[in-house]
Amino acid sequence: MEAIATADAPAAGPGATELRIRRSALECIGRAGLSGTTVDDIARAAGVSRATTYRLFPGGRDTIIDAVVGQEVQRFFGGLAGELARHAEAEPLLVAGVGRALRFLAGHAALQAVLRREPDVLAAPIATHRLGPAIDAAVAFAAPYLRPHVPEGPDADRRATEVAELVVRLVLSYALQPGGTLDPDDDASVTRFVRTHLLPSLLADPPPTDPPSPEELP
Repeated sequence: MEAIATADAPAAGPGATELRIRRSALECIGRAGLSGTTVDDIARAAGVSRATTYRLFPGGRDTIIDAVVGQEVQRFFGGLAGELARHAEAEPLLVAGVGRALRFLAGHAALQAVLRREPDVLAAPIATHRLGPAIDAAVAFAAPYLRPHVPEGPDADRRATEVAELVVRLVLSYALQPGGTLDPDDDASVTRFVRTHLLPSLLADPPPTDPPSPEELP
């Protein structure tokens, strides 16, 4: 399984202490979940003082978590973009994208710790409020990759966006509740899922722009 590396930040140079605090926050969350992680835990794991932590993250724990989430989201999309750029055809594009996204999320120790220890945390109002913009951002990211594979028509852009939303919501659903028939580590399983549920939506001919006349009805 492709686990997320949390030790890829430089050891020295500008921002090294801040990066170390972020890395330590991920490690602490991976061990104790969100509610079990404090500023003191993070500072201790990073080998810095509480005062240094608050100087770099004035809002304390919430500010650190926001920074970590932003960092991980950026890394997720960066790696996914590199993977998608390698595929020109619709099926391998979807198989690579869905597979990599699910493996990334399933291998993210901090995310999985939160899901395991605090399964209700993502249903909290603040998480729900943040999830909508995250979905919108993911759809905006995915749609341009899908657009070349949508049959031409007056609504091709909208259809690419709709399929992108379908892909994003399905991936998110499987990431938050793994298991079932889709195994992200099995290429055959991902390919079967893509062929059955995603390719038909992506490659379907556009619907007629005008309703059929009475003479055309069966």
